[in-house]
Amino acid sequence: MRFDELFAMRKLIGTKLKDYIHSNGFSKVSFCMKTEISRTTLNKILNGEIDNKSTFNKDLNKFLTGLNMDLDTLMESSPRVQSVDAMCSQNAQTDYQMNDKAKMEYDLLQDILNLCSVYY
Repeated sequence: MRFDELFAMRKLIGTKLKDYIHSNGFSKVSFCMKTEISRTTLNKILNGEIDNKSTFNKDLNKFLTGLNMDLDTLMESSPRVQSVDAMCSQNAQTDYQMNDKAKMEYDLLQDILNLCSVYY
């Protein structure tokens, strides 16, 4: 593909890259560390918001080099479908009450998860 065509398809490339990141178990931070790209730049590429052709080309090459893949492989990749087997128990107590310490720890974990959802 010619570079002008790639730049015109930057939103599609961002979508493919996003699928690759998720299906291979990367977080945005770990992906940035592996490819040596800033988090801000990654977000711009994933959203197709880079308007400078030379910056787009440089960053795309960094991604591909860091992943040790070529562009055709990225464009042909499809998200992995992960199957999840879930089990549930019918033995749970119906009148269970958490003690105060457990409630406090649970609330703390919920706060941490909510904070992480803001950044990731």
